[in-house]
Amino acid sequence: MIGTWKGKYKYNLKQNSEFNKKEVGFTLKITEFDGEIFIGTIQDDDENYGTKGLGTIEGKLNGHEITFIKQMPIKSILYGSNRQKVEFENKKHMPIYYHGTLNLTNSYIGKWKIKGGISFKNLLLYVSFGTKGTWEMVKVD
Repeated sequence: MIGTWKGKYKYNLKQNSEFNKKEVGFTLKITEFDGEIFIGTIQDDDENYGTKGLGTIEGKLNGHEITFIKQMPIKSILYGSNRQKVEFENKKHMPIYYHGTLNLTNSYIGKWKIKGGISFKNLLLYVSFGTKGTWEMVKVD
């Protein structure tokens, strides 16, 4: 598990949004692994459709199943009927939950989700009902 993984994720939004047409690449570096638990860093390749900054991951490998939580340093949400992105520079992103399985090509595929919540920016209230999608990654070193 230790090493660099390259991956991509897609949004699965019910609303018509430009985010539905995008694939966001990411680089995940696992720095510690004890045979079950792993930790590392993650960075999205596209800050416009992904999340800014260098994030952390903490996860668990159980046989062919993988779960991890992605925690990014800058909060962003998609809101409104056309799912516009709003960033909150001084707040951490909500946890992003990943779940997947090892497939025959030695890569992982699965689903991700962000729970909904409320946020304030410039005295405005933003309500997010959560976001979800699919992902995959393969080890590159």
